[in-house]
Amino acid sequence: MTHRATIENRDGYLSSGFIERMARRYLGDGVVDDLPRYVRGTRKGQLKGRLEWQKVEKGGWVRVYGEAGNGYVERRVNQVIKVELTLPEWGKEPVKVATWDWERETERNAVKVKRH
Repeated sequence: MTHRATIENRDGYLSSGFIERMARRYLGDGVVDDLPRYVRGTRKGQLKGRLEWQKVEKGGWVRVYGEAGNGYVERRVNQVIKVELTLPEWGKEPVKVATWDWERETERNAVKVKRH
């Protein structure tokens, strides 16, 4: 019997303190400081933006279609493997600001932030 990996997609807004600290940890202070802030309302002075990330909850087999071998074994349990920062706009597609993607078989410290 095959044990499948569990990878959860999570998200949150930068107006939350936890999400802002997470964005700074993965994307750096420069990227976060360049974001616009709310100018009125209950969130006045807080950062605008939405952070989405993928976290490996349980290790196991991940099936990938169109790839040689059709998958891989995910061993990065309880680790964040991908982070994406966007600026949502009402009635439009969100604008990508930056991404951090930990490709498998690479060192975590070697991952670079890609600005869009």
